[in-house]
Amino acid sequence: MKKVEKRIPSEFGQDRILEILMKFRPPLIIALITIMTSTIGYMLISHVKLLKAFYMTILTVTTIGYGEMWNMSAKDRLFNILVMTFGVGSVMGYSIAVLINIVTSGEVKKIVGFRKMVSDINNLKNHYLIFGLNDYVIHLTREFNRKKIPYVVISNSEKIDQFAKKNNIKLYLNLDPSNENTILLANIEKAIGAIIAETEDYKNLAITLTVKSTAKKLKIEEFFIFSIINNEHFKEKLKLVGADYVETIPEITSRRIAFLAEKPPILGEKSFLEEMLFGEETFIDIEELLITPESPVCGKTLKELNLKKRLGVTVIAIKKENGKVIYLPDETTVLEPKDILAVVAPKKSLKKAVKIFVKSGVLSRGILLKKRLKEREHGLE
Repeated sequence: MKKVEKRIPSEFGQDRILEILMKFRPPLIIALITIMTSTIGYMLISHVKLLKAFYMTILTVTTIGYGEMWNMSAKDRLFNILVMTFGVGSVMGYSIAVLINIVTSGEVKKIVGFRKMVSDINNLKNHYLIFGLNDYVIHLTREFNRKKIPYVVISNSEKIDQFAKKNNIKLYLNLDPSNENTILLANIEKAIGAIIAETEDYKNLAITLTVKSTAKKLKIEEFFIFSIINNEHFKEKLKLVGADYVETIPEITSRRIAFLAEKPPILGEKSFLEEMLFGEETFIDIEELLITPESPVCGKTLKELNLKKRLGVTVIAIKKENGKVIYLPDETTVLEPKDILAVVAPKKSLKKAVKIFVKSGVLSRGILLKKRLKEREHGLE
């Protein structure tokens, strides 16, 4: 994989930090001149040594005021009044005013927060880039949080800070989503894919094009782009610029409603099947398993493997290398290299089964993805 340099935007860069710190230069210069002048003044007027004069100056301009360090004459006290008047105003008043202005503006906090955010994102892997700031993204991030899927939200909306805080979004970038450097800062080289769901389809088109070209430039393999659009006429355009999967929001909604309509909650508040597939606490899961050519299960029948009894999983379909699908295969079905098995089982049983399958050269979609991502990661080193 090719490496590309990431750039911190100028508004969050070191030059901007230096520019803010330079605001301290005038009060610092004034403070140094005041302290130097006061010290020399005490030495000349009161005839005291350098250390005592300097100590008296610091006590006076910082308003600590332990009292007179020597027996002062009227002339000494008049000079001391000048030091208190000008010194306290220049050193304490002006400096504190500048400091308060910088702190209350929140700019330093914003820069530090952004740079920490970029650092945290850089440590992510196997995450998704989510583009957009709307109701769809709210619900999507909630589901990702629930399923513990890592992600980064990217939007140049002014409301993103408030949006992120309200919806428990930990990692986000308030930058131009169609800018290549933004995609790089989102750590695309370690991401699984991108979900593009802006409210304007032209934005989706521009972002999809940028993400695809960036992935291509970095020579990233196994990177998937999902585009959610409003207008069906944009479907082909999105596919042309690199989207792997394109859906309209009305299509997604209508399919779910059609599913509910076909299986209404006659036997309870919710369809039992809907609860199993879409419920928050789903206890059953479906997995796809690929039989690798070196797997010892090649040439064996389902009866010989006895998956139901041994692992608690049921094979509901087999897709052959030529694309033919066998639904509800019988026990005499022989397994061949590159067969894809669709299996169903309780979640806990399926997790255990997948670990056992790996040892036999039968890889789940998730395991296969992790393997490819590891290969990609090693390519970065």
